[in-house]
Amino acid sequence: MKRLPIFLATAIYAAPAFADLSPEFNGLWQTDGYGTIAEVQDGNIKFYQFAGDICIEESGDAEALVDLIGNSKLVLTKDRNTATVTLPFAQHQIRADRLEALPDTCQTSIENTPAANFEAFAAFFQHNYPFHDIHGVDWQSTIASAREKIQPEMTDEQLFEVFKQMMSPLQDGHLDLTARIDNEVIRFEPYPGDTLSRLSQDAKDKGVPEKQAVEAFFGPLWYDSIPNTILGGQGRVVGNQRIQYGVLNGDTGYLALATVGYYDRRGASPDEEMAATNAIMEEIMQFFQTSGVRSVIVDLSMNFGGYNHFGGYEFVARAIAERFASEPVQAFTKYAADAEKSPRTVVTLTPSSGTRFEGPVHVLTSDITVSAAEVLVLSLRALPNVRHIGKATRGAASDVLGRTLPNGWYLSLANEVHVDNDGRFWEGRGIEPDVEMTVFDQASPVEAHANLIRKLANRN
Repeated sequence: MKRLPIFLATAIYAAPAFADLSPEFNGLWQTDGYGTIAEVQDGNIKFYQFAGDICIEESGDAEALVDLIGNSKLVLTKDRNTATVTLPFAQHQIRADRLEALPDTCQTSIENTPAANFEAFAAFFQHNYPFHDIHGVDWQSTIASAREKIQPEMTDEQLFEVFKQMMSPLQDGHLDLTARIDNEVIRFEPYPGDTLSRLSQDAKDKGVPEKQAVEAFFGPLWYDSIPNTILGGQGRVVGNQRIQYGVLNGDTGYLALATVGYYDRRGASPDEEMAATNAIMEEIMQFFQTSGVRSVIVDLSMNFGGYNHFGGYEFVARAIAERFASEPVQAFTKYAADAEKSPRTVVTLTPSSGTRFEGPVHVLTSDITVSAAEVLVLSLRALPNVRHIGKATRGAASDVLGRTLPNGWYLSLANEVHVDNDGRFWEGRGIEPDVEMTVFDQASPVEAHANLIRKLANRN
């Protein structure tokens, strides 16, 4: 999952103090889209989640938000009634308009009852989630049906099951609900993709933990097949063990990425993350150059975007893609689907000032490829020297909007639209490759993946 924009990180961070924040920002601000109200007073900020008649004040650890906002650009219009927020290295801006008063619904606490949690859950999907139609879901009917099941005496397990049933038809890779029930963390994700769904079912059939089944799939791929079978023991591992690269057949570069970011360490600042990305990509590009590489395979077939449910970085995706660009290009357009006034952002790539590779590139994806990895796919596909191979991605490129229910359960949903240069919208169905090829054969996924890499290298 991609990292949240700062005004939107309310599900985790709230009420921070910013000593350097100008008094000009004092007052109430409501974001255009994203369902957030910020109350600013002399550097202290209180956040509210706002969705129709639902308003919930947030509380929590503000440390990461302090780091983000301290590195972001905040600009006021001349009339001081509109502000824009730009994250570090980002091109997309978030608009916030000044409010005269806090809505009445934000001044009353919401009780932690099954009914109150249900209404908040339903409202967040109604006002912040724009993709019901592409999944064929009538949300108003879903709400009406589910509301009949809500009882004052129902257990947390029963309420969680109602929410699962409401979410299940929404086959979106950026939806999940996390709850703590009886001191156990429970997480529901309605669409982990075909490959991960199959692994989950296999785990149930064998009576083993799902985590064990997933590790049994990825471990041999990442820690054995790539370094030993594909790269023949001659590859290199960098980026906090999230990047492997080397040369195949003497003149084909191979670059496998497990995440988009976290190449320095978890908790690194945007500046540190960008510095790590640039240093690593410079090392890789120079290696390809001195090795006489004539073509490159960028393997994103095992890329989750982020790490351990922490989001990947769009700016890292752009920085990687710019290493393969020979001239400035428009990559894609993005906007918040629940916004009314904000202009659409045209995201562009500018050729890196460092070492670049401008020859033929094959980008390999699967249904595992998701989130920031899909932003990287969109960026690379905009380049004339890139061809997309494999299977369609998961279909969840949007940033994740976090919402917290009155009982503390955490809901992740998507509210952004990414459109490619041909006007195609891939959310909910995955970015389709130029050439479809099997990546992970069900019977022998590790061997099938290695064979496909060999086939691409031989073709090059």
